[in-house]
Amino acid sequence: MSAIKRGIGKLGQRTGELLGIDSGSKIEVSEEFKDLLFETDHRHSGTENVHAALQLYSSQMLKKKDASDNSKLKLYLLENLGASMVRLGTGLPKDSPYGRAMREVGQAEERMSEQQVEFVNTAREGWMPSLQRSLDDFKEYVALQKKLESRRSEYDSKLVKFQKARKDNMTVEDELRTAQVRYEDAYDDLAHRMLDMQDQETECLREAYNFYQAQLAYHQKCVAEMTRLGGIFDECLRAKRAPAAERHPLGRALDSRRAALTKKSSDTPTSSRQPIPFGANMSSASLSRSTTQSTGRRHFRNGSQQFSDISDEMDSGAYDSGTQEPRKQAPQFSRVQSDSGPALPGRQGVPTVAPRRHAPAPPTPSRGPRRALKRSIYKFHANELGELPMEKGDIVEVTERIDDGWLKGKLVYSVAAGQIGASGLFPANYTEECNESDIPPISSASGGSGGGTIHQRSASLAAAATVKPCVCGCDDFVANKFQEGKCRTCFHHH
Repeated sequence: MSAIKRGIGKLGQRTGELLGIDSGSKIEVSEEFKDLLFETDHRHSGTENVHAALQLYSSQMLKKKDASDNSKLKLYLLENLGASMVRLGTGLPKDSPYGRAMREVGQAEERMSEQQVEFVNTAREGWMPSLQRSLDDFKEYVALQKKLESRRSEYDSKLVKFQKARKDNMTVEDELRTAQVRYEDAYDDLAHRMLDMQDQETECLREAYNFYQAQLAYHQKCVAEMTRLGGIFDECLRAKRAPAAERHPLGRALDSRRAALTKKSSDTPTSSRQPIPFGANMSSASLSRSTTQSTGRRHFRNGSQQFSDISDEMDSGAYDSGTQEPRKQAPQFSRVQSDSGPALPGRQGVPTVAPRRHAPAPPTPSRGPRRALKRSIYKFHANELGELPMEKGDIVEVTERIDDGWLKGKLVYSVAAGQIGASGLFPANYTEECNESDIPPISSASGGSGGGTIHQRSASLAAAATVKPCVCGCDDFVANKFQEGKCRTCFHHH
């Protein structure tokens, strides 16, 4: 019950102090004591901050990460950088200045990483325990400070009670005297603790100096490594190295091959050089005749594409000087045989003439746009207006794509031969793609007013199907699949 009363009394006293009531009965301390309290509190908070910062610094400096070479090793950051440089320099040739610099710098980084770890461990083993001891002393200081505050509150309450009691009440006076003694004891203990903590500055200063010495030694070793690397970089920068084409075997092989090709091209006579055909992938079999580039007049023989240069004939002499008889001229041109096929019989005695240089490329025949043709694979009945009925085998020229399922076109061939030219819509899945060659020729004998339409390709196909004798006398016609109507052997129209 008495404890409850004391608690209620302290609460009332504290409330009165906060509200400014009975301020005259509050025990005050001296200004010197207040200054010492303020200094000790500042020392406490500052020591806590330094300890936390040093702990964070050491933990970061000693933190290990996964190696960058995916080796699943845990390395320090500076150690990882040095190891990466060493790997790069080791993989380069020994005579490479850059490789040497990378090896030296990487090894220096690894040594500095070791020095860094040593410095941090020194700090963790030296200054950090000293700071931790100071923090433990501050814990005792905080406990004494709370004890003094409690004794002061008790002394204040007894003093107020004594002032309100009667003068002949000896019990209240004894309680006041006891509270005063207890307060003074707590006051003395706190003051001695604060003074002792000031005397501990010498030990703290010594530990801070040891930290400075360790950090100075670490940086001096780093400066020594950097100074040594400066000399190595000077040597690497002054080193002269032959170009890669000269020192590498592959470069020498390329130079030898280039020299051999240059010598071979210079030794080759000009007259034996072949003209470059038009197009990179054009073979010799695609050229029908070797053409002549001359300023003289040309003439054709027998209306064919074979021509000769009259100026060459005049220069060589078309008549014999002694008899004034026409000299027999040797054939000026020969057929170009394909490299892929054997020589034809009966043509072994035909002389060949070396092709002239800078032969003009043959003109490329112009081709019209290819028509999109579709052949009906099913019979289609027109159910709606605008649809195109088709029989199986009809061929339609596509003129417009409506969507993925329907096309619009014009009938160019019909099995019934009575609907050619009709247009309309038809399903795409009823047809398949076809070519111009799939359109069969339509004979001109198909009569009737409705069936009198003759396909536009019938005449040309019939003419191409009829083999005509060659103007040059060739009788072994082989159809050329790439040039319609021409022979694959002599490249002429038959």
